[in-house]
Amino acid sequence: MRLGLGLAVLPVLMIPAPASAHDWYPIECCSGIDCAPVDQAEFREGDTLVVTTKHGTGIVPSSMTRRESKDNKMHVCMRKSWDGQMRVICVFLPPPS
Repeated sequence: MRLGLGLAVLPVLMIPAPASAHDWYPIECCSGIDCAPVDQAEFREGDTLVVTTKHGTGIVPSSMTRRESKDNKMHVCMRKSWDGQMRVICVFLPPPS
């Protein structure tokens, strides 16, 4: 009887959950929580890119690999480092026009 109940519940578990708005972020960048669209971006002191998201403000290292954004907007993944500063892990830019 337990087997029958388990098989009856199985189809319910197979219904896909709604996709999040940015389900394309790679797991190595954000673990599903550290990425967000960029609210503000500005260049400071030459080519230093400073970005702000709902998670905070961080500096995108000039040597960081830029990835292509899937929605034509700028996104970054960042988290706090040991010193309390936000560390950018990944950056996504719109494709060149």
